[in-house]
Amino acid sequence: MLKFVLGGSGSGKTTLLYQRVKARAEAGQRSILLVPEQFTSSTEGRIYRELGDSLSGLVESFSFTSLAEKILSTEGGAAVQTLSDAGRTVLVRRALEELQDNVHYYYRHRRSAAFCQMAAETIDELKSAGLSGQQLYALARNCGTESGKLSELALIFQGYETLLAHTGMDPADRLELVRRGTADLPNVDVVPGGDYIISRATFPAYFLQGDPEQARCDLELTLFGKRIAPALGITRRFVGQEPYSPVTARYNQRMQALLPQWGIRVEEIPRLEGISASRVRQLLRQGRLAELQPLVPETTYAYCRDHFGAGAPCP
Repeated sequence: MLKFVLGGSGSGKTTLLYQRVKARAEAGQRSILLVPEQFTSSTEGRIYRELGDSLSGLVESFSFTSLAEKILSTEGGAAVQTLSDAGRTVLVRRALEELQDNVHYYYRHRRSAAFCQMAAETIDELKSAGLSGQQLYALARNCGTESGKLSELALIFQGYETLLAHTGMDPADRLELVRRGTADLPNVDVVPGGDYIISRATFPAYFLQGDPEQARCDLELTLFGKRIAPALGITRRFVGQEPYSPVTARYNQRMQALLPQWGIRVEEIPRLEGISASRVRQLLRQGRLAELQPLVPETTYAYCRDHFGAGAPCP
């Protein structure tokens, strides 16, 4: 049954909502809160404050985009779940909770969504610099008055990585795998795409893989052709042939049609026979790592072996 709660600002609508969610949790019932993307982290924090340790696990916070991704991964999407920003923030908080006997300075911030988000971003930057939690811990010993804080950050980093291995894949890990896989190519630089290249803001249909006719990719390509490409001196864009995904195939077609007007040549690279991301996900899901090895770079295989091999559950 659909119910509407109407009232002006400050009338108690949100308080009533959390009271009902808490009552459901106390009865052993699970709940989902749908909120705008920018409020997912703060909502996670409030759920924890309102319901505490034991009950907060029965309530999940999603934006419409992250809920769609959750459904996609659960009902036959990617074998390896990629954590959202909100998920990474929650993982930092869980790491802090588990480290309470060893982390003193930062433990008091564990319920601050802003702090946990900042810590997740810091871990992302450390990973991008090729630094592990163990390396940071070793370096922290020689940092004078900041040694204690850095040592605690290193412990949080290591705790985060331990939890991550049983939860999903950090987007920073994917970027690092691409860097490692192309390390032998001197003319290749790997940089994050940010918010304006095939992002949820400019091309949401790519992430939902819905009707290809509804894939509104012209905005993203116009932004790339008029702003990004001139700033970076890009005159050629290489894409992979896509025989399986209608949305990606349409995106390639629109690139061919639009980008030449801005002096950008699009070159479509034929797909290697037998190489398929869907096949890789299927093998991961089934735990058939030996068959996975010929399909991915050695650096990617090593990551999959370490995170999803024997004794490591595949999400």
